[in-house]
Amino acid sequence: MQTRPDRLLPRRAALGTFLAAGVSPLILASCGTQPQNPPPGTTAPPGPALPRPETPEDALRRIQEGNQRFVAGTPLHPNQTLELRQQLAGNQQPFAAILGCSDSRTSPELAMDAGIGDLFVCRVAGNIATPSDTASLLYAQAVLGTDVVLVLGHDNCGAVKAAIDVADGKTPPGEFAPLTDPIQPAVAEARRTGATGETLLHEAVAANVRLVVASLPTMSAGLAQAMQTDKLTIHGGVLTLSTGKIDLVS
Repeated sequence: MQTRPDRLLPRRAALGTFLAAGVSPLILASCGTQPQNPPPGTTAPPGPALPRPETPEDALRRIQEGNQRFVAGTPLHPNQTLELRQQLAGNQQPFAAILGCSDSRTSPELAMDAGIGDLFVCRVAGNIATPSDTASLLYAQAVLGTDVVLVLGHDNCGAVKAAIDVADGKTPPGEFAPLTDPIQPAVAEARRTGATGETLLHEAVAANVRLVVASLPTMSAGLAQAMQTDKLTIHGGVLTLSTGKIDLVS
């Protein structure tokens, strides 16, 4: 793809201004004006190999510890070596399954500092429980041996905002109805608290997570059976975009 010359002119002019002022090109590179590449022949050191958690409690703890590292800006980037990638080519055994929102800022692998083969992830706007997502979560548990399911919502969720607008009559659902309709019970539950405005959005996000957590065992006899035999736990969490922190909801 060719770059238009008129788009390069402002950048060149700005670069010339900085150089004329005596600003070092090295400083400009560190500010993002020039890309920094690792020295030839070098690679980033691989993260540590973390063993698979043995129980649902251990699996949830691993998620929380990984999120704490992400929030602190000290990720380990575990389980990401070339050797592990090759070992997992023929088999996988993720310790957790995530039903998360499609929002580009909420990648579970990043927010939980997880590696290759650690998480089985289903993502859909509004983290709603569709039949296909529920079947996927059952597959993760029954076939792959997943120990924990986490329904992951986040603040300022666009799908929940849209559901509120539909409920208020501001916009018709249109083609977004498959996303906004399942969230309406959460909006109604949040309204019962008397919340309005941003507080309503916050409460509706949390209510949506709780309702999805409650609905999964009713939608899948297999998930319900796994919970009854202590092979699986299902939890809900809300990620705060500005901090990356995941708070469990109940």
